[in-house]
Amino acid sequence: MSTPLFKIFKYLVISLILLVSITVAGFLYLWMGKGGASLNLAKIIPDLKIEGVHLTRAVAGKTEWELRAKSADFFKEEGLTRLDAPKVVFFGNGDRRIELTGSKGEVFNNTNDLAVSGDVRIVSSDGYTLRSDFLRYFSEKKIVTTESKVIMKGKGIDIEGVGMVADIEQDRVFIKNSVKAVLSPGGWVKK
Repeated sequence: MSTPLFKIFKYLVISLILLVSITVAGFLYLWMGKGGASLNLAKIIPDLKIEGVHLTRAVAGKTEWELRAKSADFFKEEGLTRLDAPKVVFFGNGDRRIELTGSKGEVFNNTNDLAVSGDVRIVSSDGYTLRSDFLRYFSEKKIVTTESKVIMKGKGIDIEGVGMVADIEQDRVFIKNSVKAVLSPGGWVKK
C-alpha cells in the first residue's frame, strides 16, 4: 500500500533520474561530435611525449639557443609543446651566454617563442641574475618580456620592479614600473 506522498516521491525520483540521463546523453552526443557543434575541451593527452629533451636552434650556422627539459608534451593541433623543468641557454655575441630556467614552459611551435613560469631565473655569463614568476621569449625579435614582478642582481646593483623588456642582442634591460634600486659603489669597476 502506497501513500500519496510515497507515489509523489517515487515519480519525483524517476523524473530526476530520467532528466540526468537525458542530460548526460545530450552531453556525450555533442562531445562526440555527432550533432551540432562539438565542445572545445582543452586537450590533455599529447600527440607525442618525450622524456629527456635536448633541442638546438641554429640560424645561418650559428647556435641561437639550446633547450633541455625533463619531458615535453607535443600537441600538434594546438601548435604547442609543454615542457617540464625547462633550461634554455641563449648564445649571444662572442662568448656571452644567458641561461633561463623555470618549473614549466611552453614552446609555440610555429614561432619558436617560449613562455616559462614557476621560479623563473635568468643568469648571464657576466654575473647578473634575474628572478620572476613568468617570462616570455620572442624568438624573432630576441627579446624577453614579463608583466610580473622582477628582481635583478648584479655587480654593484640590485633592482626590483614590475614588468620588464630585455633585448638579448643589445644587452639592454628596461624595468617598466615600481622600480627600486640599490647601488653599491664597491661593485663598480673604475676605468
